[in-house]
Amino acid sequence: MDSPTHETDVHDLSLGVIHALRVVDVKALSYVQLRRLYAALVHSTNEVDDEIARRSEATDSLGSTVRIQSPKRQAPENAD
Repeated sequence: MDSPTHETDVHDLSLGVIHALRVVDVKALSYVQLRRLYAALVHSTNEVDDEIARRSEATDSLGSTVRIQSPKRQAPENAD
């Protein structure tokens, strides 16, 4: 019988993206490919950050979702 973690990992679409990012050889990419990758990563980072912020501010029950503060929205500890 499969464990709940294994079952979750099988359906976790983010794992494929994470793996692809780990194996990409940025030195082999052209300048245009690097710029496209950069734009896609910035866009995705903003969307993920917005979703983290939305979930951390939610007042309804989120079930098993862990509430965390958005990394981008945290106040700097030693802001000078």
